[in-house]
Amino acid sequence: MRARLVALLVLTGLVLGAPCCVLKRPPEARFFVLRSLAEPPAPSPAGAPASLVGVLPVRMPGYIDRPQLVTWTAPGELRIDEFLRWAEPLDAGITRTVAENLDALLPESHVVRAPWAARAQPRCRVWLQLDLFGPGAGVDGGDGHGGEVDVGEEVDAQLGCAEHPQGHEPDHDHG
Repeated sequence: MRARLVALLVLTGLVLGAPCCVLKRPPEARFFVLRSLAEPPAPSPAGAPASLVGVLPVRMPGYIDRPQLVTWTAPGELRIDEFLRWAEPLDAGITRTVAENLDALLPESHVVRAPWAARAQPRCRVWLQLDLFGPGAGVDGGDGHGGEVDVGEEVDAQLGCAEHPQGHEPDHDHG
């Protein structure tokens, strides 16, 4: 009799507790895209642009080269959030955004992203080495996901433009 009562109580607890577990929604993933700060250029009049500027792929450390957003929680400590993600690979997004900004800021030039056509001969090749990206330690928006990213203050990068003969890439390995 006692065993039946215990079994009945356990079964009742499972039946009453099951809807709480089943009805709980999993967190939804949120996706982010970098956007240009500069306005897109107006269509240029007929004729070729005066010069060609090539943008090489961005280089960045492996710990931020992932689909999830990586935030700093303390010096030397990172947090990877499975539900906050980049909608495109971060290196491609940064390269695209840099190219779009340069295209808007240099209306006399035509900006292309690597790889460009073999017949193209950029006057300048722009490279970017990204060392740090994202909110700094202690930044928190109250929801545990970090605060708003002010990229102008949170990026540690090296930017260069090298004019050189075709086929000779600038040396931008700093390590």
